[in-house]
Amino acid sequence: MPSTSPAQPIPTAPPAASAATVSSPVTSTCHAHDFVHASDVMPRRFTQRSSAILSAALSAGLATGLSTFAVGAHADVTVIQPPTVVAASQPLRITLLFAEDNTASGAASTRAKHYAVPATLAVSLASGDLPPRTLTLARAAGAPADLNLRPGQFRRVVYSAPWPDAIRGTLRVQVADFNASPALVTLDRGKDQGVTIADNRAAQTAAPQTAPAETLAATGTVLAAPGASAAVPASDASIGSTQASIASVGPESRLSYYEPMYIGVGKNGDATARFQLSFKYRVILPADPRSLSFVDNLYFGYTQVSIWDLSAASAPFKDTSYKPSLFYYVADTGWRSRWFDSVGFQGGLEHESNGKAGTDSRGINIAYVEPIVHFNTPWSTQLTIAPKVYYYIEKSDNEDIARYRGYTDLQVRYGQADGLQLFTTIRKGTHAMYGSVDAQLTYPVQKIFGGKMAGALGGFVWLGYFNGYGQSLLDYDNREHWNIRLGYSIYR
Repeated sequence: MPSTSPAQPIPTAPPAASAATVSSPVTSTCHAHDFVHASDVMPRRFTQRSSAILSAALSAGLATGLSTFAVGAHADVTVIQPPTVVAASQPLRITLLFAEDNTASGAASTRAKHYAVPATLAVSLASGDLPPRTLTLARAAGAPADLNLRPGQFRRVVYSAPWPDAIRGTLRVQVADFNASPALVTLDRGKDQGVTIADNRAAQTAAPQTAPAETLAATGTVLAAPGASAAVPASDASIGSTQASIASVGPESRLSYYEPMYIGVGKNGDATARFQLSFKYRVILPADPRSLSFVDNLYFGYTQVSIWDLSAASAPFKDTSYKPSLFYYVADTGWRSRWFDSVGFQGGLEHESNGKAGTDSRGINIAYVEPIVHFNTPWSTQLTIAPKVYYYIEKSDNEDIARYRGYTDLQVRYGQADGLQLFTTIRKGTHAMYGSVDAQLTYPVQKIFGGKMAGALGGFVWLGYFNGYGQSLLDYDNREHWNIRLGYSIYR
């Protein structure tokens, strides 16, 4: 977390930030009286400032995620958001960067302008499964309530408040008084918060420092000495690989996708549809986002797969498999090698049954482990290999199921994250000739329809192929020679 003294002045232009750390800002404008009187801020027009001094100062804050607003005709107020991962032992801090950018000539170009600084900021905190709550941040002690800025001068004002005790996990942080983009922040409540604090401080000091400029703090005015320069602290969100991995696996909601979700229709003899619904729910949100403990990474999962007979009278469901599960899951164990990029792990208990009675009853209970190995491959593609190895705890309704299904589901995924992707599950029964291949090819719908419609569409075109035994649990010992279906997928 950056070291921020009350109303710390920000003088003239620092060296521009590295292009690798700069992301595109969201820039809007508002009138001075809108800001001073804390009324709603309405975006008016997109702006691009020509001042080299302002551009350099803003560039140092872009990597944090920021939004810029014109106060009156010439000043900008930039919202600098918190780091991606923050320690709960330190308060939530939001920084406003005031900048005067008057390009007028003559006496008006050197005249100081007066701006009121709000005493508080309202911030909305929300996670996926909890209603939003508002947190009021107070202006730093000693920070001025008014600013007088001359053209080319800047000032930073910090607002802060303690994190509420009941909040944990990944949060959406939105500054309510500005039309600013929200930030996703992962809250670290673990025992090793010092690591997070140290990482944020290291990111803050990553930028080269130069000589400070003159300031007149007593009047709330900042003056830049001619020819002098001072560096704005580096982005609070210039995170390292550790924090990046924490942020990437910290879901905003406890509820998330699990296995692929799709519906597809095809015909080989009878016309049938196959669809699958699947989700997982994280039982406990961990205090420490780095935790690999069993309790902190315990999930409940549910998957339902149905075969729908469209050719028969009244189009009944031929069979449905219900698969509740309880499992331990970490997306990234931290294990690295020159042979692979990362390794995840999943293991637990799973029940599967078709809910029928008598001779049509089918059901198994298994215990399984599943290492998930990721590889970065050429042409911006990714390869994931995940062998799911299981043991049958109970299979009395179908004692010989291992002859057809075996003891391992070999799952292979290959393709581009934003393009064509193939997901295949291969089973090999204990009998020499028994097994199955289930392949699913998907492609983003957005890439098919260009123009304005691309951003409005989601999901994937889905093409499925199955050949072998056990397309449904009811028919685990019946051979499907082949079946091709075309459909739509919302998760792959």
